[in-house]
Amino acid sequence: MAHKLLQDFVLLLVAVNPVLVVPEFVVVTAKFGAAAKRRIAIEAVLIAGGVLLAFTAVGQAVLAALDIELHAFQIAAGLILLLMSLRMVLEEAVHREPGGGHHPAVHPLAIPYIAGPKSIMTVMLLTDSDTYSLRDQLEVGVLLVLVLALTLGCLLGARRAHRMLRDTGISIISRVMGLILAALATQYILNAIEDAFHLTA
Repeated sequence: MAHKLLQDFVLLLVAVNPVLVVPEFVVVTAKFGAAAKRRIAIEAVLIAGGVLLAFTAVGQAVLAALDIELHAFQIAAGLILLLMSLRMVLEEAVHREPGGGHHPAVHPLAIPYIAGPKSIMTVMLLTDSDTYSLRDQLEVGVLLVLVLALTLGCLLGARRAHRMLRDTGISIISRVMGLILAALATQYILNAIEDAFHLTA
């Protein structure tokens, strides 16, 4: 039991990947004050948590009702992740002004960085009602809350990281993370295709 809980926690931690969210948070909130940054961080985590918990409850039922296979969802999610990574690598960061009609807590922080393709897919797989009991699913829900709390801690500490790294350091980290994200997205798509067509190495 303890081993499974630890394994699920690590899977969720890797899927949400709080470290990956920090550079983007620093970039999109660069022109906001300290109080606004704190509010954006809390809102982003709450929104992402609501999305992920909703997928644990009804995600598979919705896909089944629409006759969408998990592999198709996984490939689509991987493509979105790949587009995100290309933007990180190739484009200059766009600083959003408060009241500009685009709330950074919703996009890109909550969706797709925290509640992104990989995290949504992970929570759906870990709460598969055909495989896991209700107790197992509730435990995953508790672990998800812990991971989100850790993510919030990382975001609240992002200001300190910004002071140390400056804009140049953040830009470098963002592009390096974009390259890593592109590789992860590509692997994600390849795994889905391999599983869908029962391919073996």
